[in-house]
Amino acid sequence: MYILGIDTSSMVATAAVMSPDKLMAEYIVNNKKNHSEKMMQVVDRVLQDSGISLADLDVVAVAVGPGSFTGIRIGMACAEGMAHALEKPMVGINTLDGLAYNLMGETRLICPVMDAQRGQVYTCFYRWEGGKLKKLSEYEVIKAKDLLARLSSRKEQTVVLGDGLTVLARATDDGGQKVWGVDSLIAAAHPALSMPRASSIAAAALDEYARGKIDTCYTIKPFYIRRSHAEEKWEEQHGTASAGRCDD
Repeated sequence: MYILGIDTSSMVATAAVMSPDKLMAEYIVNNKKNHSEKMMQVVDRVLQDSGISLADLDVVAVAVGPGSFTGIRIGMACAEGMAHALEKPMVGINTLDGLAYNLMGETRLICPVMDAQRGQVYTCFYRWEGGKLKKLSEYEVIKAKDLLARLSSRKEQTVVLGDGLTVLARATDDGGQKVWGVDSLIAAAHPALSMPRASSIAAAALDEYARGKIDTCYTIKPFYIRRSHAEEKWEEQHGTASAGRCDD
């Protein structure tokens, strides 16, 4: 069984091919945000390096958000197009869940954070128990200062990861120097583990697939948490919720 994982929900564009036994190939671009230009090249690269073709894939997995509205759409369109052409099932993975999979086996509390703009982050709390990821709270968007206060009030250390770390640092008086201290209740994950990885999306999707949680290119939906800033501005100006497109 071969599964293709895709994540373009942030600055990172990443794709991976995985089987239940091993990670076969992974490609990560964490530089310029040009996902629409690079994504199919990245997918082609990991397929070539894995030694398999598109037709060999059994499942297409994709990060469905939260994150960049435009990025989410690019990744989902890419994944849906392949799944439709190949008539393959899909598995949609929440981007925060995927980040938590970066820290498989971690014994401490895990708190992925993604930049939600305007001094806010998308977040959720997790813990690994018995080799399975347990979700401990609801997905939410929260002010960085409020999340820092919540983390500091806990009686155990929490590992924080994701591009929202810079948002949390900006919400402190010293750029986060004291917040991430060795004896602090908040520990920042290593940068290599802090960015979205398609291998984590694929790993999470393998678990979901085994539980029978499968989508198709017709049923899979993005997960935004909130409307985009453009939609909110449109609502302010017109006095009603917009049904139009979402923009970053």
